[in-house]
Amino acid sequence: MVEQISHTFKRTLSGAGIYYGWFEAMHSRFDLLAIGIEEELGTTLCHKVAEETLRLEKRLNRFDEESDIWQINHLDNYDRYAADPELLAIFSEALRYREMTGGAFDIAVQTPDYRIETPCFTVDVPCESIVKLRPDAIADFGGFGKGYALETARRIVVGAGVSSALLSFGNSSVCGIGLHPSGKKWQIGVENPMHRGTTMNLFDLQNESLSSSGNLPYNRGHIRSTRTGEPIETNQIVSVVSPSSTECEVLSTALFAADAEQQQTILNNFPHLQATGMDFSTSGYTVHKL
Repeated sequence: MVEQISHTFKRTLSGAGIYYGWFEAMHSRFDLLAIGIEEELGTTLCHKVAEETLRLEKRLNRFDEESDIWQINHLDNYDRYAADPELLAIFSEALRYREMTGGAFDIAVQTPDYRIETPCFTVDVPCESIVKLRPDAIADFGGFGKGYALETARRIVVGAGVSSALLSFGNSSVCGIGLHPSGKKWQIGVENPMHRGTTMNLFDLQNESLSSSGNLPYNRGHIRSTRTGEPIETNQIVSVVSPSSTECEVLSTALFAADAEQQQTILNNFPHLQATGMDFSTSGYTVHKL
């Protein structure tokens, strides 16, 4: 069992249980709020979610020498890495998003002298292996891994029969299961980074996820353009609502990094998306649909 779990439990006036648990993973805090369950089930679920999240972090952390990604990144040119079904599926999904975003999302954008026209990895499904196409290629599953972990957590919670819950991963990725105890959709706000406590936009979630990517005054340039390889410095946050937590995490990053052509490719390939851009400054903010 994971030790670093904290939680509280109480009941509503009608007697329904409210379980709230949290833990640290992937340099973020994961919060689980489940409605209508007993404390014992909530604790069991929170431990299962934490164990899976930390397992995925251990597997996908490129800075951990024991991780699959560290080992793949240290292969030589055209070397193959024998991969199990989970890792093959993760790489295949990441490469699919690269294609469907016109290259705006790429796990290899951290590669030195990165070029959008030159793929860095491929998946050989029949041989069950990951193939490295450049000797200096670097795979980084930071954003993708967070969305994938949240998707995994959602399956655990729903699979246990929980019909009302809110999962939040570092506040930037949120999943609303069912309805709020009030009977309304879960309402999630995106904060104005220039004016803490002020909300720029509200999103209603029911069996949907929300992910927000962009710059903050104290954390700028961490997302790179795949066209230029340069950090993006604009004062903007892009939020995406979708049934898939992985898709939200990937496409909010891709839309933030995309040029006009890539952005149109994304919107054409994912017509169900609710995508919103929020531009902010010290004097105010504007919200627009993408």
